[in-house]
Amino acid sequence: MLTGVFLALFGAGLLLHSISIVLIWTPGYILAHVLELKLVEEPELERRFGMAYSEYRNRVPMFFPRVWRKQ
Repeated sequence: MLTGVFLALFGAGLLLHSISIVLIWTPGYILAHVLELKLVEEPELERRFGMAYSEYRNRVPMFFPRVWRKQ
């Protein structure tokens, strides 16, 4: 979902010809959400689900799907 929001915000900046949205707000929004995921959400999920979540996190990429399978 967040990847879609990031792309929509970037697209809105392009559509509106807004350099500040494209170069300042979109990267800032992405950075804020990545930090929130890494510092707040992931530790909470690891606390709740333990090794099952750690294994899941190692298998599944954070934002963009892998084109090839990890063996």
